[in-house]
Amino acid sequence: MTTTQIQALGNLLQYYHSDLTYIRDFQLYKRGKLDTGYYLSESNGTFKSFINEYRVARNVEKAKTDSLLQITMQWVKKKNSNNVDDFATFLKEKGITHGKVMTSLASKILFLNDPWTILPLDNLAKQAVGLKTNIYSQYIPRVEEFKKENKREIDSCLNSVSQHLKIIENDFNVEIENIEMIRYNRFVDKLLWTMGRTK
Repeated sequence: MTTTQIQALGNLLQYYHSDLTYIRDFQLYKRGKLDTGYYLSESNGTFKSFINEYRVARNVEKAKTDSLLQITMQWVKKKNSNNVDDFATFLKEKGITHGKVMTSLASKILFLNDPWTILPLDNLAKQAVGLKTNIYSQYIPRVEEFKKENKREIDSCLNSVSQHLKIIENDFNVEIENIEMIRYNRFVDKLLWTMGRTK
């Protein structure tokens, strides 16, 4: 195992519980099981906490977090709700993102809605796969290629800490389906982020 892989595993183990908390609480909110006032507070697992921890709060116009949440809820009901590039443009048109297309913000929010498919985009992950643009539809094919080329190593890394990951997942197995896919994607995301730091 390489130092990069070990660091990525450490990152996964450190943040996996909070990542799953954010995913679970978004899914609960979407199903009407969490109050909006609470979900916009700074408690653990809330939308406000998420945009702060994932360092995208600065991309949102001040005092528009509630509007962002409302617009997100409208968007995720759409048929093509996984289109990150369109969502980024939509947020700009709605006056949420300082007049800019913020693909990273859009990907991180839609990741909460579909963590089985969407991996958050940031500059370090982009760097790891050699992407120069902010176009999400160009990012995912590169990630899929990376997964295919490194499947054996990824599986081996995850197997080495599977007993720890299962303990973390025990808190969420009832509320989050197909958690193994999320586990895989979260590690790939952490691995790309760690690789991007060394480039």
